Amino acid sequence: MSKNASRLPNKLPFVLMGGHICVDACQGGLASVLPFLVIQSGFSYTEITALVLASNSASAIIQPLFGWLGDKKARPWLMAVGAALAGIGLALVGVLQSYWLVVAAAMISGIGNAMLHPEGARLANLTGGDDKAVSMSVFSVGGQIGFCLGPVISVAAITAFGLIGTLVYLIICIPYALVLLALTPKFRTFGVRAAAQAAAGVRDRWGAFSVVLGALSVRSIVFYGVTSFFPLYLVATFGASEDAASLLITVFSVCGAFATAASGMVSHRIPTPRLMVSCFALMALALVAFVTSGNVWLCVVAVMVLAPCVNLFNPPAVTLGQSYLPAHLGMASGLSFGVAVAVGGIASPLLGVLGDGVGLVPVIWILVACAAAGLVFSFGVLANESRFRRLK
Repeated sequence: MSKNASRLPNKLPFVLMGGHICVDACQGGLASVLPFLVIQSGFSYTEITALVLASNSASAIIQPLFGWLGDKKARPWLMAVGAALAGIGLALVGVLQSYWLVVAAAMISGIGNAMLHPEGARLANLTGGDDKAVSMSVFSVGGQIGFCLGPVISVAAITAFGLIGTLVYLIICIPYALVLLALTPKFRTFGVRAAAQAAAGVRDRWGAFSVVLGALSVRSIVFYGVTSFFPLYLVATFGASEDAASLLITVFSVCGAFATAASGMVSHRIPTPRLMVSCFALMALALVAFVTSGNVWLCVVAVMVLAPCVNLFNPPAVTLGQSYLPAHLGMASGLSFGVAVAVGGIASPLLGVLGDGVGLVPVIWILVACAAAGLVFSFGVLANESRFRRLK
């Protein structure tokens, strides 16, 4: 990353990465607060499930709206407000007593998350200059770092101070929100440039973008499926300990973060459509190997193959999707980070219901089918790019 990061015309992508770390630490930290809410506040599992659904829905559904607002007029201050709301909402989750107030606080945190992503991804594109894929990889890896840090922060703070330990997110998010707010004038200059480009008559390619969005959506289903069901499969099939199975997914997440960080460098050598085809093909093969091998160590190898395959193409694919909507970078960002991730979040509990009914093997075969669908979408992206080059 360091060699390619030096090609960036400024350090602003790293500032955006910091904001991404803050809001996704809140989103990841919320999941770790839930067991404490059940034990200490007496909430039922149904109430907890509804709380998570409310937070994720608020985040995912509203993101395209904020992207649309950013396309109409540069609003980099949305990132500062988003970081602040994400932290304030999660901080209140551990303080409030009424269930519905806790739901409202979780939704506020989700809305804050939704405010930062589209504007942050739009600016990651613009501040990257000629190296947009590297800039997007810097921004994207911040989300994975945040998801990893969130549970650690929540558990440590609540263990030390009780549920009011969630107030630690105020210490994390509010100061960084002030940093983003101070840099608003600098970020706004990039928004003016985007408006000038849009006014020059650049044409959006919504059809080509929808194919990329399809690939990102099935990628999200596979990602959620691996992290949710593979530990359960290893425990049920091979008798692995829960700690060992969870450790494997932790390693999967860490390797995925490194792959995301390296994605910009890789995109310099492999065109994004070909990278997508390669990743989805290997993804499908690794999933088939996982479910058919009958050997725990082969399953471990399959998971290690999946880690880079699921993550390596993601930032360049988001950047490619943005290039198809040059006059609507914010909308492209909101759809890529919001709707695509929401598809995985919605599919995961549905796959859980299927797993309860018929077992985990059919669930994993559905993930194979998703990877195959992603391969089809990737060939579609490749065909669109070839057609576009011929028309130039």
